[in-house]
Amino acid sequence: LIGPMTGDYANYGTSTRDGAQVAVDEINAEGGAIQFDLRYEDDQHDAEKAVNAYNKLKGDGVQLIYGCTTTTPCVAVAAETFNDRYFQLTPSASSTDVTSGRDNVFQVCFTDSNQGSRSAQYIDENFDSPKIAIIYKNDDQYSIGIRDNFKAEADSRGMDIVYEGTFTEASQTDFNVQLTAAQAAGA
Repeated sequence: LIGPMTGDYANYGTSTRDGAQVAVDEINAEGGAIQFDLRYEDDQHDAEKAVNAYNKLKGDGVQLIYGCTTTTPCVAVAAETFNDRYFQLTPSASSTDVTSGRDNVFQVCFTDSNQGSRSAQYIDENFDSPKIAIIYKNDDQYSIGIRDNFKAEADSRGMDIVYEGTFTEASQTDFNVQLTAAQAAGA
């Protein structure tokens, strides 16, 4: 497993690691012919560290890669696993760039495009004439990808987006400006 075990995204990596360990323990407890040994490396949500982690695990003799947990590192590792013909499965890296053109790299989660477009579809089908505010993190590809696909689907359906506001990693603790503007726009 490769994921952020430390740093700002550690909650994703440690949760993935802990969940995988539960599954490994349950499978191994059944006593079947196949037993698993979970090894993991910290990529700190950094592409270069993720590739280094992959190379270490490959050198240790792992047979499949579970991860990376976040998209940017996962795209970098997917290029390596594709070339090396390793099986890779990510539980949560959601960009289509992870799997595009790679027949041995798989995603368990919904893609960014699916999350955005399906959200717009749901709102359109379940609310009468909604006035929508979009608030997204403009320095994060995950958030941007969902926003872009939501907006494209909403626009194609003629939905009324009355406000768009952004925030960044550094400003994600106070949303009063965005919420006040969304309310003033009638969202």
